[in-house]
Amino acid sequence: NLETASFTMLMGAIDAEKAGNLIKKVWYNEIYGEYDSETSKYTSGASDFNEALSKLFADSDFRAKISSIETNQDTVASLMKKLKNPPEEYEDAYDAIKELYDAYTKLTNLATSPSGSLQTYSENFNAADTEVVNCYEAMQMYID
Repeated sequence: NLETASFTMLMGAIDAEKAGNLIKKVWYNEIYGEYDSETSKYTSGASDFNEALSKLFADSDFRAKISSIETNQDTVASLMKKLKNPPEEYEDAYDAIKELYDAYTKLTNLATSPSGSLQTYSENFNAADTEVVNCYEAMQMYID
């Protein structure tokens, strides 16, 4: 369960990273009037960044990615419940996966519900992304 939970979090974090990076790109490009073929369908004709982000979240392909992240969150929550109250010899491993879970939750929530300004969102997202990587690497000593 420990290995499955950490791997499932990693897969969800990868999807969240892709979604969050696209959110940042749409947001940035709309504010600064940058053209990019990846974001133009969301930014063209948008009156401001809120409208561009609304177009992004209304897009069926992007909506499917967000839905997949949310499904992953549900799966991970279910796996984490199975890991509660570990035997004493596995408490360190549980603490490590709990830290990974906290970082993963921050990252995936930022992808599914962006908020703040572009600057604060970017800072929070980048910090959460780095935290997931660090926690996942720390988790590896309990899996190998």
